[in-house]
Amino acid sequence: MAGLTVTAPGSFRDPDLKPLMDGYRQVVAQRYTACAPTDLGRLLAAPPYRVSRKVDGELWFVVATATGPTLVAANGRVATGLSPILEAAASLPPGTVIAGELHAPGAGAGNRERVGDVAAALGQGGQALHFGAFDLVRDSETTWRDATYVDRLDRLRGLLPAVGPAHVIAVTTVEAEADVIGLYADEVTGKGAEGLVVRCTDGRALKVKPEITVDVAVLGYTARQGSAGPEVRSLLIGVAAGSNAWVPLATVGNMVDGVDRRDLLARLSALETASKYRRASSTGQLYTMVEPSMLLECRVLDVQVEDSRERPVRQPELERLDGTWTVRGQVRAATLINPIVIRLRDDKPDVREGARWAQIEPYVPVPAEGEAPATSAVIRRQVWTKTGKDKTDVRKLVVWKTNKDTVDPTYPAYVVHWTDYSAGRKTPLTREVRPVASEAAAEAAAEALIADNIKKGWDLHA
Repeated sequence: MAGLTVTAPGSFRDPDLKPLMDGYRQVVAQRYTACAPTDLGRLLAAPPYRVSRKVDGELWFVVATATGPTLVAANGRVATGLSPILEAAASLPPGTVIAGELHAPGAGAGNRERVGDVAAALGQGGQALHFGAFDLVRDSETTWRDATYVDRLDRLRGLLPAVGPAHVIAVTTVEAEADVIGLYADEVTGKGAEGLVVRCTDGRALKVKPEITVDVAVLGYTARQGSAGPEVRSLLIGVAAGSNAWVPLATVGNMVDGVDRRDLLARLSALETASKYRRASSTGQLYTMVEPSMLLECRVLDVQVEDSRERPVRQPELERLDGTWTVRGQVRAATLINPIVIRLRDDKPDVREGARWAQIEPYVPVPAEGEAPATSAVIRRQVWTKTGKDKTDVRKLVVWKTNKDTVDPTYPAYVVHWTDYSAGRKTPLTREVRPVASEAAAEAAAEALIADNIKKGWDLHA
């Protein structure tokens, strides 16, 4: 069976459906409240509660058209072709839009789905993927704005089955907090699910997930005047990655009562070091960077790998050269959500080993084992020269297809690169880079550069 073909981000532009889907994503899908099981008593509204297993996948939509269904990602990628999901959705009435989790089912008990497997599966044609529907965005009679969740769920159950490549995620209705706790114990503690989604009658939705502990290094700090003198206000924390590299993941100002902020300030002040990297706190105060010699244990509510626009989180990659923090570049990483400092880990003298990257690796999407990262393909290359009395000028065009945009939407689908070298100029070498979304746009940009820069006297070289 042929697989799915996935377009670049932003490809979906339907003038009627796109605003409806964007509104759903912004108002509903992004307004879940993350919490731990211990927070339920404080956050639950009046019963009943509708509880479902949280599937660890990517938000996509099944969009039914007159020519058949397609898959549309939250960032506008479109997946078409032959797949079990689209075959299962073939009977949906045109105009139907369903929100769900695109995911790769786990391979057995205790081996649940992982969001990082979605990109790898799409790269292999998407045949192993499933779609777990959790909400109806539109059907022939109503939209998500005009119907209650209960009504939408009933309609959704009439459109897709409870099992199969495209199915409705099971929802259980319960009447008490103890019932929610029982489902959590069964699905999360017992079966290893990522968490639960609890929908309340007041319209709120809770994502209930286990708290995570992670050991992190202190990379910087800010200070304030406390009631007993100067003390630490907040910390910049991160993990070790690669050879001599460190990646900051979050800032944290919340600490349990047993953590002495004045003692922290005294210890960190002795570790101050030079830095070319600048990071401002929420108050505008710059973090004072320190040697990565202090290890902390933090409790976090979640590890987030995408921002509010469904783009992969990227963080600076830092290293210390000659005693100074410098920036290597940016790497795909994560953000720690609601971190709280639990204690200092003086019992672990090897800070780099304690704050190892492997702690967050399960949350950060990576290529499947044995799968080589997609390589770019040059689709056009041309060089022109112009020889004068004592110099030769060179202009070069290169157009390439990145082959990475379906895996990481921060990559453009195509890149047009123009190089202009002239020995007689104050700045001999200049470059122009244009990221574009399609091959047609790349060709148009290339032709425009040639028309603007190649006039009489330039010789084309094969």
